[in-house]
Amino acid sequence: MKINLIILAAILRLLVSGLLFHPDIKIIAFQTSFLRDGVTDIYRHLIQNKANLTLKEEFVYFPLTYFTIGSYQALAAPFLGDGFDSWLKDAGANSVVNNPNIFWYLIVLKLPLLIMDVVIAYLLLKFFKDRKLSQKAFELWLFNPFTIILIYAFSNIDLYAVLLTVIAFLYIRQKKLIKASVFIGLAIAFKLYSLLFVPFLFVSAKNIKEKMLTIVIPISIFVVSLIPFWSSAFIDSALVSGLSTRIFSPNFLIGFGESMIIGIFLLTILFLYVARYEKKINLLKLFVILLLILFSFSHFHISWLLWIAPFLIILVIKQPKLIWLVFLWSLLAVSIPMFYSDRSMTISLFRIYSTWFDLLPVPFTVVQKFYDPFGVQSIIHSALAGVSVLITYMMFKKEEALS
Repeated sequence: MKINLIILAAILRLLVSGLLFHPDIKIIAFQTSFLRDGVTDIYRHLIQNKANLTLKEEFVYFPLTYFTIGSYQALAAPFLGDGFDSWLKDAGANSVVNNPNIFWYLIVLKLPLLIMDVVIAYLLLKFFKDRKLSQKAFELWLFNPFTIILIYAFSNIDLYAVLLTVIAFLYIRQKKLIKASVFIGLAIAFKLYSLLFVPFLFVSAKNIKEKMLTIVIPISIFVVSLIPFWSSAFIDSALVSGLSTRIFSPNFLIGFGESMIIGIFLLTILFLYVARYEKKINLLKLFVILLLILFSFSHFHISWLLWIAPFLIILVIKQPKLIWLVFLWSLLAVSIPMFYSDRSMTISLFRIYSTWFDLLPVPFTVVQKFYDPFGVQSIIHSALAGVSVLITYMMFKKEEALS
Protein backbone atom coordinates (compact mmCIF):
# COMPACT_ATOMS: atom_id res chain seq x y z
CA MET A 1 0.00 0.00 0.00
CA LYS A 2 2.76 2.44 0.96
CA ILE A 3 4.68 1.70 -2.25
CA ASN A 4 1.62 2.56 -4.36
CA LEU A 5 1.17 5.80 -2.43
CA ILE A 6 4.84 6.68 -2.88
CA ILE A 7 4.65 6.08 -6.63
CA LEU A 8 1.53 8.23 -6.94
CA ALA A 9 3.05 10.95 -4.74
CA ALA A 10 6.29 10.86 -6.75
CA ILE A 11 4.45 11.28 -10.06
CA LEU A 12 2.52 14.23 -8.66
CA ARG A 13 5.73 15.83 -7.39
CA LEU A 14 7.59 15.30 -10.65
CA LEU A 15 4.75 17.02 -12.52
CA VAL A 16 4.84 20.03 -10.21
CA SER A 17 8.66 20.06 -10.35
CA GLY A 18 8.74 20.29 -14.12
CA LEU A 19 5.75 22.55 -14.67
CA LEU A 20 6.43 25.39 -12.22
CA PHE A 21 9.56 27.56 -12.30
CA HIS A 22 10.82 29.85 -9.56
CA PRO A 23 14.01 31.70 -10.60
CA ASP A 24 15.78 30.90 -7.31
CA ILE A 25 16.47 27.34 -8.41
CA LYS A 26 18.43 28.55 -11.44
CA ILE A 27 20.33 31.17 -9.44
CA ILE A 28 21.32 28.64 -6.78
CA ALA A 29 22.23 26.05 -9.43
CA PHE A 30 24.43 28.63 -11.19
CA GLN A 31 26.20 29.56 -7.96
CA THR A 32 26.73 25.98 -6.77
CA SER A 33 27.98 24.93 -10.22
CA PHE A 34 31.32 26.56 -9.37
CA LEU A 35 32.08 23.63 -7.06
CA ARG A 36 32.59 21.56 -10.22
CA ASP A 37 35.33 24.01 -11.18
CA GLY A 38 37.08 23.55 -7.83
CA VAL A 39 35.79 26.73 -6.17
CA THR A 40 35.42 26.14 -2.42
CA ASP A 41 34.92 29.69 -1.15
CA ILE A 42 31.88 30.73 -3.14
CA TYR A 43 31.45 33.98 -1.21
CA ARG A 44 34.80 35.49 -2.19
CA HIS A 45 34.59 34.04 -5.69
CA LEU A 46 31.27 35.69 -6.52
CA ILE A 47 32.32 39.08 -5.19
CA GLN A 48 35.77 39.03 -6.79
CA ASN A 49 34.40 37.96 -10.19
CA LYS A 50 31.14 39.88 -10.10
CA ALA A 51 32.00 42.04 -13.10
CA ASN A 52 32.51 38.95 -15.29
CA LEU A 53 29.46 36.96 -14.18
CA THR A 54 26.16 36.97 -16.03
CA LEU A 55 24.23 36.46 -12.78
CA LYS A 56 25.53 38.78 -10.09
CA GLU A 57 23.53 37.79 -7.02
CA GLU A 58 25.45 36.88 -3.87
CA PHE A 59 25.20 33.41 -2.33
CA VAL A 60 23.01 34.01 0.74
CA TYR A 61 23.12 30.48 2.18
CA PHE A 62 25.60 28.76 4.48
CA PRO A 63 28.60 26.70 3.23
CA LEU A 64 26.97 23.33 3.91
CA THR A 65 24.22 24.24 1.45
CA TYR A 66 26.80 25.12 -1.20
CA PHE A 67 28.69 21.84 -0.84
CA THR A 68 25.56 19.69 -0.64
CA ILE A 69 23.83 21.11 -3.69
CA GLY A 70 27.09 21.54 -5.60
CA SER A 71 28.06 17.90 -4.99
CA TYR A 72 24.68 16.68 -6.22
CA GLN A 73 24.95 18.84 -9.31
CA ALA A 74 28.38 17.38 -10.07
CA LEU A 75 26.87 13.88 -9.94
CA ALA A 76 23.84 14.90 -12.00
CA ALA A 77 25.78 16.85 -14.66
CA PRO A 78 26.06 13.91 -17.12
CA PHE A 79 22.26 13.57 -17.11
CA LEU A 80 21.68 17.27 -17.72
CA GLY A 81 23.39 17.45 -21.11
CA ASP A 82 25.89 19.76 -22.78
CA GLY A 83 23.53 22.72 -22.91
CA PHE A 84 22.95 22.86 -19.16
CA ASP A 85 25.92 25.11 -18.34
CA SER A 86 24.91 27.55 -21.06
CA TRP A 87 21.40 27.65 -19.62
CA LEU A 88 22.78 28.35 -16.15
CA LYS A 89 24.84 31.28 -17.43
CA ASP A 90 21.99 32.69 -19.50
CA ALA A 91 20.73 35.90 -17.92
CA GLY A 92 17.97 36.49 -20.43
CA ALA A 93 14.56 36.42 -18.79
CA ASN A 94 12.83 35.07 -21.91
CA SER A 95 15.53 32.79 -23.33
CA VAL A 96 15.82 30.95 -20.00
CA VAL A 97 12.17 29.91 -19.90
CA ASN A 98 12.01 29.28 -23.65
CA ASN A 99 14.77 26.69 -23.49
CA PRO A 100 13.21 23.38 -24.66
CA ASN A 101 15.09 21.46 -21.97
CA ILE A 102 13.89 23.55 -19.03
CA PHE A 103 11.34 20.95 -17.89
CA TRP A 104 14.04 18.28 -17.72
CA TYR A 105 16.46 20.63 -15.93
CA LEU A 106 13.86 21.45 -13.29
CA ILE A 107 13.00 17.80 -12.64
CA VAL A 108 16.65 16.76 -12.25
CA LEU A 109 17.56 19.74 -10.06
CA LYS A 110 14.62 19.04 -7.75
CA LEU A 111 15.21 15.30 -7.39
CA PRO A 112 17.06 15.64 -4.05
CA LEU A 113 13.98 17.40 -2.69
CA LEU A 114 11.84 14.44 -3.75
CA ILE A 115 14.14 12.01 -1.94
CA MET A 116 14.15 14.04 1.29
CA ASP A 117 10.41 14.58 1.01
CA VAL A 118 9.75 10.83 0.90
CA VAL A 119 12.21 10.21 3.74
CA ILE A 120 10.31 12.70 5.91
CA ALA A 121 7.07 10.87 5.13
CA TYR A 122 8.60 7.62 6.42
CA LEU A 123 10.08 9.35 9.48
CA LEU A 124 6.65 10.69 10.42
CA LEU A 125 5.47 7.07 10.78
CA LYS A 126 7.81 6.72 13.75
CA PHE A 127 6.10 9.47 15.75
CA PHE A 128 3.04 7.27 16.34
CA LYS A 129 2.59 3.95 18.10
CA ASP A 130 -0.84 3.44 16.57
CA ARG A 131 -0.52 2.10 13.02
CA LYS A 132 -3.66 3.88 11.80
CA LEU A 133 -2.42 7.23 13.08
CA SER A 134 0.99 6.74 11.51
CA GLN A 135 -0.66 5.90 8.18
CA LYS A 136 -2.75 9.09 8.38
CA ALA A 137 0.37 11.16 9.00
CA PHE A 138 2.12 9.44 6.10
CA GLU A 139 -0.74 10.16 3.71
CA LEU A 140 -1.34 13.71 4.95
CA TRP A 141 2.30 14.61 4.39
CA LEU A 142 2.38 13.10 0.91
CA PHE A 143 -0.87 14.54 -0.40
CA ASN A 144 -1.53 17.88 1.25
CA PRO A 145 -1.16 20.69 -1.31
CA PHE A 146 0.71 23.06 0.99
CA THR A 147 3.98 21.15 1.25
CA ILE A 148 3.92 20.10 -2.41
CA ILE A 149 3.70 23.72 -3.54
CA LEU A 150 6.22 24.95 -0.97
CA ILE A 151 8.80 22.36 -1.92
CA TYR A 152 8.43 21.96 -5.67
CA ALA A 153 7.09 25.30 -6.87
CA PHE A 154 9.44 27.43 -4.78
CA SER A 155 12.43 25.05 -4.97
CA ASN A 156 12.56 24.89 -1.20
CA ILE A 157 16.12 24.09 -0.14
CA ASP A 158 15.00 24.63 3.46
CA LEU A 159 13.99 20.97 3.27
CA TYR A 160 17.57 19.99 4.18
CA ALA A 161 17.24 21.67 7.58
CA VAL A 162 13.68 20.38 8.03
CA LEU A 163 14.75 16.77 7.49
CA LEU A 164 17.49 17.18 10.10
CA THR A 165 15.11 18.67 12.68
CA VAL A 166 12.66 15.80 12.16
CA ILE A 167 15.47 13.32 12.81
CA ALA A 168 16.50 15.34 15.87
CA PHE A 169 13.01 15.10 17.31
CA LEU A 170 12.91 11.36 16.80
CA TYR A 171 15.99 11.17 19.04
CA ILE A 172 14.33 13.56 21.48
CA ARG A 173 11.38 11.16 21.71
CA GLN A 174 13.87 8.43 22.60
CA LYS A 175 15.38 10.77 25.24
CA LYS A 176 18.69 10.82 23.37
CA LEU A 177 19.38 14.54 23.64
CA ILE A 178 23.06 14.31 22.70
CA LYS A 179 22.29 12.69 19.34
CA ALA A 180 19.45 15.17 18.88
CA SER A 181 21.91 18.01 19.50
CA VAL A 182 24.11 16.75 16.66
CA PHE A 183 21.25 16.92 14.18
CA ILE A 184 20.09 20.29 15.49
CA GLY A 185 23.65 21.51 14.93
CA LEU A 186 23.61 20.22 11.36
CA ALA A 187 20.23 21.88 10.81
CA ILE A 188 21.66 25.20 12.05
CA ALA A 189 24.53 24.78 9.58
CA PHE A 190 21.89 24.84 6.83
CA LYS A 191 19.42 27.39 8.26
CA LEU A 192 19.87 29.61 11.30
CA TYR A 193 16.37 29.26 12.72
CA SER A 194 17.14 26.01 14.57
CA LEU A 195 19.60 27.93 16.76
CA LEU A 196 16.61 29.39 18.61
CA PHE A 197 15.76 25.92 19.90
CA VAL A 198 19.12 25.25 21.57
CA PRO A 199 18.17 26.95 24.90
CA PHE A 200 15.13 24.65 25.15
CA LEU A 201 17.35 21.61 24.69
CA PHE A 202 19.51 22.95 27.50
CA VAL A 203 16.55 23.35 29.86
CA SER A 204 15.23 19.85 29.19
CA ALA A 205 18.58 18.11 29.85
CA LYS A 206 18.74 16.17 33.11
CA ASN A 207 22.25 16.89 34.42
CA ILE A 208 25.02 19.46 34.09
CA LYS A 209 27.08 17.39 31.65
CA GLU A 210 24.12 16.83 29.33
CA LYS A 211 23.10 20.47 29.61
CA MET A 212 26.57 21.63 28.59
CA LEU A 213 26.70 19.19 25.67
CA THR A 214 23.31 20.31 24.33
CA ILE A 215 24.79 23.81 24.05
CA VAL A 216 28.35 22.99 22.98
CA ILE A 217 27.57 20.34 20.33
CA PRO A 218 25.15 22.27 18.07
CA ILE A 219 27.01 25.56 18.35
CA SER A 220 30.37 23.83 17.69
CA ILE A 221 29.02 22.12 14.58
CA PHE A 222 27.67 25.45 13.34
CA VAL A 223 30.88 27.37 14.06
CA VAL A 224 33.16 24.67 12.57
CA SER A 225 31.10 24.69 9.36
CA LEU A 226 31.63 28.44 9.04
CA ILE A 227 35.23 29.01 10.16
CA PRO A 228 36.96 28.07 6.86
CA PHE A 229 34.83 30.64 5.02
CA TRP A 230 34.89 33.45 7.55
CA SER A 231 35.41 36.71 5.71
CA SER A 232 33.71 40.01 5.10
CA ALA A 233 32.29 38.47 1.92
CA PHE A 234 30.67 35.63 3.88
CA ILE A 235 29.40 37.91 6.64
CA ASP A 236 27.78 40.35 4.23
CA SER A 237 26.41 37.71 1.85
CA ALA A 238 25.08 35.05 4.20
CA LEU A 239 25.51 35.66 7.92
CA VAL A 240 23.83 39.06 8.10
CA SER A 241 21.78 38.80 4.92
CA GLY A 242 18.10 39.71 4.99
CA LEU A 243 17.13 36.03 5.01
CA SER A 244 19.17 35.41 8.18
CA THR A 245 18.40 38.57 10.15
CA ARG A 246 14.71 38.92 9.26
CA ILE A 247 13.80 36.75 12.27
CA PHE A 248 14.90 39.69 14.47
CA SER A 249 12.12 41.92 13.17
CA PRO A 250 9.66 43.54 13.58
CA ASN A 251 10.44 45.87 16.42
CA PHE A 252 9.24 49.14 17.83
CA LEU A 253 11.29 52.10 19.05
CA ILE A 254 11.54 52.68 22.77
CA GLY A 255 13.73 55.77 22.50
CA PHE A 256 17.31 56.90 21.81
CA GLY A 257 17.74 54.51 18.90
CA GLU A 258 16.85 51.43 20.91
CA SER A 259 14.16 49.01 19.76
CA MET A 260 12.11 46.23 21.32
CA ILE A 261 12.21 43.07 19.19
CA ILE A 262 8.79 41.46 19.58
CA GLY A 263 9.77 37.93 18.59
CA ILE A 264 12.75 37.78 20.96
CA PHE A 265 10.62 39.32 23.72
CA LEU A 266 8.00 36.56 23.41
CA LEU A 267 10.56 33.77 23.02
CA THR A 268 12.24 34.97 26.22
CA ILE A 269 8.93 34.73 28.07
CA LEU A 270 8.36 31.24 26.64
CA PHE A 271 11.84 30.09 27.65
CA LEU A 272 11.64 31.45 31.20
CA TYR A 273 8.14 30.06 31.71
CA VAL A 274 9.27 26.60 30.61
CA ALA A 275 12.46 26.75 32.66
CA ARG A 276 10.65 27.77 35.81
CA TYR A 277 7.13 26.39 35.67
CA GLU A 278 6.88 23.45 33.23
CA LYS A 279 7.19 20.22 35.20
CA LYS A 280 7.14 17.97 32.15
CA ILE A 281 8.89 19.63 29.23
CA ASN A 282 7.52 18.69 25.81
CA LEU A 283 10.16 19.83 23.32
CA LEU A 284 8.06 19.08 20.27
CA LYS A 285 5.26 21.29 21.57
CA LEU A 286 7.75 24.05 22.37
CA PHE A 287 9.28 23.89 18.90
CA VAL A 288 5.87 24.36 17.30
CA ILE A 289 5.09 27.30 19.60
CA LEU A 290 8.52 28.83 18.90
CA LEU A 291 7.85 28.72 15.17
CA LEU A 292 4.32 30.07 15.59
CA ILE A 293 5.82 33.09 17.36
CA LEU A 294 8.43 33.47 14.64
CA PHE A 295 5.87 33.50 11.82
CA SER A 296 3.42 35.68 13.71
CA PHE A 297 5.92 38.47 14.30
CA SER A 298 8.24 38.51 11.29
CA HIS A 299 8.06 39.27 7.58
CA PHE A 300 8.72 35.70 6.57
CA HIS A 301 9.78 34.21 3.26
CA ILE A 302 7.32 31.64 1.94
CA SER A 303 9.99 28.93 2.04
CA TRP A 304 10.18 29.27 5.85
CA LEU A 305 6.72 27.75 6.21
CA LEU A 306 8.19 24.34 5.56
CA TRP A 307 10.03 24.55 8.89
CA ILE A 308 6.82 23.92 10.80
CA ALA A 309 4.99 21.70 8.29
CA PRO A 310 5.93 18.19 9.56
CA PHE A 311 5.21 19.19 13.14
CA LEU A 312 1.78 20.56 12.27
CA ILE A 313 1.07 17.19 10.63
CA ILE A 314 1.95 15.46 13.90
CA LEU A 315 -0.20 17.93 15.83
CA VAL A 316 -3.37 17.46 13.80
CA ILE A 317 -3.05 13.67 13.81
CA LYS A 318 -2.65 13.58 17.59
CA GLN A 319 -5.27 16.28 18.16
CA PRO A 320 -7.86 16.05 15.34
CA LYS A 321 -9.96 18.82 16.90
CA LEU A 322 -7.19 21.28 15.99
CA ILE A 323 -7.24 20.42 12.29
CA TRP A 324 -9.51 23.31 11.29
CA LEU A 325 -7.33 25.78 13.20
CA VAL A 326 -4.15 24.42 11.63
CA PHE A 327 -5.75 24.47 8.17
CA LEU A 328 -6.81 28.11 8.70
CA TRP A 329 -3.32 28.97 9.93
CA SER A 330 -1.76 27.32 6.87
CA LEU A 331 -4.13 29.10 4.49
CA LEU A 332 -3.38 32.50 6.05
CA ALA A 333 0.36 31.85 6.14
CA VAL A 334 0.54 30.88 2.46
CA SER A 335 -1.70 33.81 1.49
CA ILE A 336 0.53 36.52 2.97
CA PRO A 337 3.49 36.08 0.55
CA MET A 338 1.05 35.98 -2.36
CA PHE A 339 0.41 39.68 -1.72
CA TYR A 340 4.08 40.64 -1.77
CA SER A 341 5.15 42.85 -4.65
CA ASP A 342 7.05 39.93 -6.15
CA ARG A 343 6.03 38.31 -9.44
CA SER A 344 7.90 35.10 -8.65
CA MET A 345 5.40 34.40 -5.86
CA THR A 346 2.52 34.03 -8.32
CA ILE A 347 2.42 34.90 -12.03
CA SER A 348 6.06 34.21 -12.89
CA LEU A 349 5.77 30.59 -11.78
CA PHE A 350 3.95 29.96 -15.09
CA ARG A 351 6.33 31.79 -17.45
CA ILE A 352 7.69 28.52 -18.79
CA TYR A 353 4.42 28.12 -20.71
CA SER A 354 4.37 31.60 -22.18
CA THR A 355 5.98 34.96 -21.53
CA TRP A 356 2.50 36.40 -22.10
CA PHE A 357 2.03 35.78 -18.37
CA ASP A 358 4.22 38.89 -17.93
CA LEU A 359 1.22 40.95 -19.02
CA LEU A 360 -0.90 39.75 -16.11
CA PRO A 361 -0.90 41.87 -12.95
CA VAL A 362 0.18 40.35 -9.64
CA PRO A 363 -2.31 40.34 -6.71
CA PHE A 364 -0.38 43.28 -5.17
CA THR A 365 -1.13 45.43 -8.23
CA VAL A 366 -4.77 44.33 -8.44
CA VAL A 367 -5.44 45.13 -4.80
CA GLN A 368 -3.63 48.44 -5.18
CA LYS A 369 -6.46 49.63 -7.45
CA PHE A 370 -8.91 49.38 -4.58
CA TYR A 371 -7.00 49.33 -1.31
CA ASP A 372 -3.54 49.48 0.25
CA PRO A 373 -1.97 46.02 -0.42
CA PHE A 374 0.28 46.44 2.61
CA GLY A 375 -2.88 46.93 4.62
CA VAL A 376 -4.22 43.62 3.29
CA GLN A 377 -0.97 41.90 4.27
CA SER A 378 -1.23 43.45 7.73
CA ILE A 379 -4.81 42.27 8.18
CA ILE A 380 -3.98 38.70 7.14
CA HIS A 381 -0.82 38.67 9.25
CA SER A 382 -2.73 39.92 12.28
CA ALA A 383 -5.27 37.14 11.79
CA LEU A 384 -2.39 34.66 11.51
CA ALA A 385 -1.00 35.89 14.83
CA GLY A 386 -4.44 35.52 16.41
CA VAL A 387 -4.78 31.92 15.21
CA SER A 388 -1.23 31.24 16.45
CA VAL A 389 -2.17 32.45 19.92
CA LEU A 390 -5.25 30.21 19.94
CA ILE A 391 -3.27 27.14 18.79
CA THR A 392 -0.66 27.87 21.47
CA TYR A 393 -3.37 28.14 24.11
CA MET A 394 -4.94 24.85 23.00
CA MET A 395 -1.57 23.12 23.10
CA PHE A 396 -0.88 24.31 26.65
CA LYS A 397 -4.42 23.41 27.64
CA LYS A 398 -4.02 19.86 26.33
CA GLU A 399 -0.80 18.50 27.82
CA GLU A 400 -0.99 15.44 25.61
CA ALA A 401 -1.23 17.53 22.42
CA LEU A 402 2.19 16.45 21.17
CA SER A 403 3.21 13.81 23.68
